[in-house]
Amino acid sequence: FGERFFECRSDQQAREAIEARELPEAPWRYTDDTVMALGIAEVLREAGELDQEHLADVFAERYRREPRRGYGSNARRLLQRVAEGEDWSELSHEAFGGEGSFGNGAAMRVTPVGGYFADDLDDVVEAARQSAEITHAHPEGIAGAIAVAVAAAVAWRTRGVSARGVRHAIMDEVLERT
Repeated sequence: FGERFFECRSDQQAREAIEARELPEAPWRYTDDTVMALGIAEVLREAGELDQEHLADVFAERYRREPRRGYGSNARRLLQRVAEGEDWSELSHEAFGGEGSFGNGAAMRVTPVGGYFADDLDDVVEAARQSAEITHAHPEGIAGAIAVAVAAAVAWRTRGVSARGVRHAIMDEVLERT
């Protein structure tokens, strides 16, 4: 529901709607982050692991089919070029003057990694790194993805624990692994 809560609303109005559990009016459009998260889930389901080449191809194909989902300018350029056969690893690392993207896109899409690998946090970290690197090669972009994926995995692992305990467990693991 994310984006739908913020259309034509102030931050305060959005918070109030969320707290009141008011559903936004249909249609419930979704963004590139959801498209890419679904791509990650697709690759994990098909391959049983995070295969970067396959994932880059899935990202590019999904972009080609729906380019108007809110992709940022760097992602649009990169995914279009990957769709045309260029090497994602070169493109990702050359972005932003050779530093790679350090935006939040990789973190926005990575939760399927945390869920899929929740039983092994080392696997969560590695798969999150691999998923991020395709479009966000800067260490900060990768760190954001790792933090969110670890948080998702720990949230699953600590279901049934008090909210306070979950918060502490998430922060401890995120700080240790990011």
